Amino acid sequence: MTDPKDKTTHTVPLEKELQEIMKLVTMFTLLGAALSFLFGREPGTLPDDIIKELAPSIVVACGFLISYEFCDVMGVGMAKGRKGILEQSYKDLPAKEDEEVYLRQRVLTNQLEQMPLFIVGTFLCALLVNGKVASILSLVWVVLRRMYASTYKRAGGKKLKQIGLAKFTVPCYFICNTMVMAAGIQAVRGYVR
Repeated sequence: MTDPKDKTTHTVPLEKELQEIMKLVTMFTLLGAALSFLFGREPGTLPDDIIKELAPSIVVACGFLISYEFCDVMGVGMAKGRKGILEQSYKDLPAKEDEEVYLRQRVLTNQLEQMPLFIVGTFLCALLVNGKVASILSLVWVVLRRMYASTYKRAGGKKLKQIGLAKFTVPCYFICNTMVMAAGIQAVRGYVR
């Protein structure tokens, strides 16, 4: 029995973690199957006009990449400039990073961590499943990620639990993983037909 006054960090046992992962894999598989069967084109076929099918997703992805570059990448540099960090040598940097710079750096890093799944999921879903559906889902993802970034950057002085990032990140996980699973399922359906 655990002591309620015990404030030490507890880890989730590996077996429990694997069970939770398998629940998520099952859920994303079901959502991907629904997307593939409900909105997917004939399995094993490509769109008649690949450019037209991919164009909306390309526009959305390019929009995100430009916003990432200007708002997140350059945002970190501008924050460092405001704090005089660019004028210091590495050895003279403070041990604890400025909060604004830290938050902007976390936004940039997290956006970068999410980007491969977003880009690959969007294009595979658009190519193999349905370009319109992929572009709509990716647009929702982009809006949520920009809201995430804006919220996180303004979180100075707040505890992590108070920021409320899960309302942006969890739906984004659902969107990307569903697109990836839908593309995978559509590929399997095309292969076995």
